[in-house]
Amino acid sequence: MFSELSQEQLLPRLQVLVYSLAAIAISILIYDQYRQGLYPLVLSNVIAIPALFFSAIFIYINRDRDAYAWINYPLICLLAALGLYQLPDYPVLMTHYLYALPLFSYFCLPINHGTWFNVAVALALTVLVWVDEGTLNAIRSGTNYSLLVGSAWCYAYLTQLKGWSLLRLALTDQISGAYNRSHFHHVLEREIARGESARQNVSLIGLVLEEYSQLADLHGNRSVLQFLPRFVTTTQQQVRAEDEMFRLSDDLFVLVLPNCAEEGAIVLMERIKRKLEDQTWRPFAELSLGAAAVTRQPNETGEVLERRLMGRLKKQKRTSLQLAAFSE
Repeated sequence: MFSELSQEQLLPRLQVLVYSLAAIAISILIYDQYRQGLYPLVLSNVIAIPALFFSAIFIYINRDRDAYAWINYPLICLLAALGLYQLPDYPVLMTHYLYALPLFSYFCLPINHGTWFNVAVALALTVLVWVDEGTLNAIRSGTNYSLLVGSAWCYAYLTQLKGWSLLRLALTDQISGAYNRSHFHHVLEREIARGESARQNVSLIGLVLEEYSQLADLHGNRSVLQFLPRFVTTTQQQVRAEDEMFRLSDDLFVLVLPNCAEEGAIVLMERIKRKLEDQTWRPFAELSLGAAAVTRQPNETGEVLERRLMGRLKKQKRTSLQLAAFSE
């Protein structure tokens, strides 16, 4: 079931599970503290149980919305306050309790916010230990906590970096470096929705590498694979930063142009086509491109817009073949 969920959908469900398990674990810990006669510690720690269960329920109710994230801030602050409050009376127990906060905070909060939170806790821990136990123990406790924070930060950063890498691998064509077809439909629908709200045009430019299979036959598949990243990079240099390029098939590339009217798309298409065809692409003697541009009409869906672009490209190809036959 979890394997079918995206990362954004999976995170709140994991938080619900972790918070519920943490509440159960604290309940067991409180029972052990009660048996040892640590009654003040029991009374303070018992506050964490309803806080964790309430956070879990709130996140579960709002799991499909962005409203659940703010509940993590008061929860993690409450857990830290409970540990710091009991630190002077139970220094050993509460120091080990606070050692669990770095990893827990990076699980609850964004990495930047979690870092600032842990810096504040480290300073508070050092000051409290310094007041009660002296400078040497304060330095030791602050250093140990800082080392744990550093380890937790590295783990959180590497996990985040891995997520970014996997996401890019899922959205990118590994040969050319352009985005792939699955990401194309998502971006197109997003830009159409944004264009409707802002009353801006959305245009598409299609570029077809004519005689793609013949290039592979004449020069080898390896030469074509080495050429495609250079082709994509050169094309991206001709457009704006917000324009995105996609590879929909072996020989078909599409540019999504937000906030671009039809006249601008046509001018840009001609400039890109001329630039790419005039450039020297070794080992190819010349490069021939088919190109077409379309602009979204009112109430037109992304599927219809893509189909209209494909129609223009096919029409342009038929025209080129007829002109070639006529010339011969």
